[in-house]
This record gives sequence, structure tokens and C-alpha cells, in this order.
Amino acid sequence: VTNQCNLACSYCYERVNNVHNSKKLDIKTFKTTVLYFIENFVHQNVINIGFFGGEPLLNFPLIKESINVLNEISSNYNVIFNYCITTNGTLLNDEIIDFLTSHNFNIGISIDGTETLHDLHRKFLDGRGSYRTIIGNVAKLAKYCNITAQITITDYKIDLIELYQELENNGFSAIKTECVVSPKFKNSSDDLQRFSENLQLFADYFISNLRKKRIIKYIDLLGVLKNLHFGSSRFLPCNTGFNKYSVATDGSIYFCQRFMDLPEFKWGNAMKELDLKKRDQFLKRHIVTMRGLGRCKDCWAQRVCGGTCYHASYVETGITERISELYCGFRKVIYEKALYIYSSLQNEEKNFLG
Repeated sequence: VTNQCNLACSYCYERVNNVHNSKKLDIKTFKTTVLYFIENFVHQNVINIGFFGGEPLLNFPLIKESINVLNEISSNYNVIFNYCITTNGTLLNDEIIDFLTSHNFNIGISIDGTETLHDLHRKFLDGRGSYRTIIGNVAKLAKYCNITAQITITDYKIDLIELYQELENNGFSAIKTECVVSPKFKNSSDDLQRFSENLQLFADYFISNLRKKRIIKYIDLLGVLKNLHFGSSRFLPCNTGFNKYSVATDGSIYFCQRFMDLPEFKWGNAMKELDLKKRDQFLKRHIVTMRGLGRCKDCWAQRVCGGTCYHASYVETGITERISELYCGFRKVIYEKALYIYSSLQNEEKNFLG
């Protein structure tokens, strides 16, 4: 909904892509985009709309107006819309909190750990750390809804149990983790080993809490556990380009928001049409058995993983079909610990996965 942001994060991919500018989505483009997808694609009667940036709350008037438009579309096309937003949490005020909670938004807030670590990488434009502002706003928001902490791991030595407990004590109800793939961040095999050791401690913490009838909401682990339990297989790393699309402020369609402003990854425009041939060719090239010059084909984790993140692959190798060694190593640690948890549980202890 906007390319603007009020933070200057050290690993921001938008700045790298030169997306960071003053462009904002307008309501006409928004409505045209939603109608294009509804009228041209087979879909279920529940559709998820995600508001993203930049910092999306810098275009809060558009978000407010869009709900009125979606209510109108909902009535005309017999569909239900669910809403989510990913925000840095610095702009939350009483008006915004009331709006988001009254419309049942799923809310993810970017926060990178303890205060010192977070403020090292997620600063305001004037150089101030943003942690205290975010935590203060989360305390207000947490009275009314669940909040997911979207954590980018910049230090593999971080104590994950301590991190989870601190965020939980400050109002977050779940965590989701991602790693940084950037030339600025160099992580060694020793770093990855340290992350593995810390996640092993967290896995034991997860098991011990489950046996006390308490679920630790680490979304990455829970997602893998559910796939293991129900026998789901993945052939792609995510749903982007399959049943999820990203639309830029001018209506241009990309398969992922991380590739906006990169012309080779533009698939069309909602004012005209999506290039389905380009979409189909991309998905076929990225089936996991074809990724990484054949390396994924023989990997034990291929059907749990689906291949490394397209953007991580692009940043590290310049080619989306390749694999990102850093991202691959990071995710494999998570898959290993999820397998450890699953194999440690008695059948009756797995009921929570249903």
C-alpha cells in the first residue's frame, strides 16, 4: 500500500531494490486489482487480503477506505475477506488499534529480539532505536487481540527461550523467525551450529511445556509438525505465484513483494492482465526436485521444505532456481528440531496438531 517507511533497517530489501520511495496505492487501483483477481481466477469464498509496505500504516487512510470497498465487493460476489497486516508497530495509536481490532485483522509486528539487538538493526530515520516505542504500543494492542512477533534472526547466538519469554511477557502471543540473507551479514558454520544448539534447547522447552498442556507458539515449528502429522508434501517453498500474489502501488503484479521494482519479475498489471504463461513457466522451473542444480532432488528435507526462499536464492546467487546455502542451513535446523519434537511425543500428545 506504500513504499514509504519511517525506519531504516540494516537489512531492508526494499532499499536494495530501490523500491523505497514516496509512491502510495490509491483506492481506484486497489479496487481494480481485487476485482481483477476475483473475476479472472477460480477461488474459494474466503479470500485473504494482506496489507504490506514499506510501512503500511503510513497509508492508513487507504487501508480504512479499502475495507468499505471490500464490504461492497463481498456483497456483490458472495465472498468473505480476511485481513492481515505486517507492520513495524511504531505508528499504532488508539484510532488504528480500534480499527484493526474491530475488523479482526491478523497482526504481525516486526521485532528482532531483545532491546539491544533490535535497536542495532531497526532504527528510526534519525538513528534512534525503535524497540521501546514498539513494546509500548504492543502493550496497548495486546489487550484486544493476538499478535505475532515477526523475528529476523541477525545473531545466531541468541537465546531463543529467553527471547520467546521476553516477547510473551510483553504481549506477543506467537513468534515466527526468518534469517537474513545479505552480503552485509556473514554467518559461518559455527554460527549455524550455535543456532542449532539453541534451538535444541528450545525444542526441549517446547516438549516440556506441551506435557504441561501448554503450547509454545513458535509458528515455524508448529507448521512443520502439522505437515509431518498430516502427511503434507511441499513441491514449492511457499504459495506465492500459486495462490498468492503481490501487487505494487501502481497495480503491477509480482509473485512476491520482495521482488517489487525488479522488471524481470513483473508478471503483469491488474489494469490489463497477468501473464499466465510467464507464471506457469516460473512455477515449473522451481519445483523442488529441479532446484539447486539437482541438489534438492536428493535432499532428505525436500518435501518438508519445498526449496529455499526465492528471494534468498536470488540475493545469494543471483538466480532464483539455485539454493541459498545460508537459508537452506537455517531452515534445515528447524526441520531437524521439528522431527525431534514429533518423534519424542506420544500419540496422545500429538492431539494438539488436530
